[in-house]
Amino acid sequence: MGITEQILTDHATRKDGEGVTWFTAADLARLGIRDALFTVMQTVQHTLRMRRARQIVESHGCTDRWSVQDAH
Repeated sequence: MGITEQILTDHATRKDGEGVTWFTAADLARLGIRDALFTVMQTVQHTLRMRRARQIVESHGCTDRWSVQDAH
């Protein structure tokens, strides 16, 4: 399973009532992803854009986390 698929699977399990899941370095470690936090964010963001997926990636100016959000 690729990084984006791992993130989306975790997102589906952990998202809140508004469809948002925050990811930190600890979350990536839990998933066995060893890449840097924002490298993973960029990879997931690019992949979702290429797929024209219904999820978006946001950091909201945070430097220690980023989120996957279901777009409505």
